[in-house]
Amino acid sequence: MSSAKTLQKGLEADLVGAPCPPAILRWLASLPDDLLAILQTLAEDGAGTWLVGGCVRDAWLARPSEDIDVCTTCTPERMLHLFGDQAIPTGLDFGTITVKGEGRHYEVTTLRTESLYRDGRRPEKVDWGTSLSEDLSRRDFTFNSMAVDVARQVLYDPYNGSSDLQKRRIRAVGDAALRCQEDALRILRAYRFMRRDEGPLWHIDPALATALSQHSNRLRMVAIERRWTELEKILTGARPGEVLGKMQNDGVLRHVFEQFSVINPDLFAIMDEQELSQLSLAQRLALLMLEYTTKEVMRQLKAFHTSKALQRSTATFHEQLGHLPEPRKSALRVFNHVLGSGAGAHLTILRSCCEAVVNLHTGLHLVVDAVENVLAHWQELDGSLAPVDCLVDGHWIMARTGAVEGRRLGRLKEWLHRIQIEEQINDLEGMEMALSRLPFEHGSPEDWPTVSFP
Repeated sequence: MSSAKTLQKGLEADLVGAPCPPAILRWLASLPDDLLAILQTLAEDGAGTWLVGGCVRDAWLARPSEDIDVCTTCTPERMLHLFGDQAIPTGLDFGTITVKGEGRHYEVTTLRTESLYRDGRRPEKVDWGTSLSEDLSRRDFTFNSMAVDVARQVLYDPYNGSSDLQKRRIRAVGDAALRCQEDALRILRAYRFMRRDEGPLWHIDPALATALSQHSNRLRMVAIERRWTELEKILTGARPGEVLGKMQNDGVLRHVFEQFSVINPDLFAIMDEQELSQLSLAQRLALLMLEYTTKEVMRQLKAFHTSKALQRSTATFHEQLGHLPEPRKSALRVFNHVLGSGAGAHLTILRSCCEAVVNLHTGLHLVVDAVENVLAHWQELDGSLAPVDCLVDGHWIMARTGAVEGRRLGRLKEWLHRIQIEEQINDLEGMEMALSRLPFEHGSPEDWPTVSFP
């Protein structure tokens, strides 16, 4: 099945549609055969079936979409029968069946009617429906309330979402306050949609802006994991600082970062600098909370229920950001070894902090000339940023020192490794010379240098 034109037409929607515009027609022509086969199966069974939501929005904008969502009049029980082993009952309570395609999965959801959202998160009751009109009326924003009948090549846009896309406007479907009360997570989604491209932020319709501010406290009714998911999408997008700044100005951000009353607006601006556009999620989080202690940062990350790996990487980079390496090449080589590809980001952030009013959590006072001096010496370094392994092991050291063992042996190896990095030693002869000048017979090994920063 290679074309949407070959599809059988299913039940017609209870809406007046219009011919698909060229961008959506091009998207329909590129739909994969396994998806078309799913649509065909549902149509042959007499069901109405439409592509809905974000995939239609992205197609109108001529952008690729990660997910393709399908809605249908076919009930979940019937879909389980129609697709057999291909069907996975991933969300039966809400009418969602996942259908396995060729190397990918598609979510197919039965049209439904819903009662009140008394807890601000989920409907109390879900009943299966046959009205596409009613289904689209429950969605969050106008540009997410568009649907396409693939077989008929018709676009349904009852709330003029395409007009809002043209105007770069975020507007609620129907009553904005009601939409926010039904599911407070829509508040965060509205801010996330503000950054859709490289241009200025999209603007929020006045009625929706009022609702976002008035109902922001309802975010605390939403599971922290769901709030974190939306925040993560904002943070990993392009230039998130401006969005976060808008959220803080509107009194919304404090309902997400519950451990902090306010975040320094200068940090939002630093985060959006072009030189820092490639920061990782952990690095952006560390920068965002730079004025708070690492212990407080960990408390917030744990509250978000983030992964242990993200907590560790964020806390490590956060603690390192409170320190400036010495402008000696030997110290900077160790700095490179420890931070790797994060070394440049570390110094760039500190340089930017010099031009703002930022109070580092360690109390370090940054001076422009000092940071520029370190940066200049760092840029003069040669060699890779990749960490280097120690050239020797414990057996090699014991063969040359005799009685050194246990904790003393381990710390001596670390000391040698640091010297290897500082002096760029690349052969065993150089390591022999380094070992010969170390007073390892005396003193506490806990005082010996290690490969670390700070």
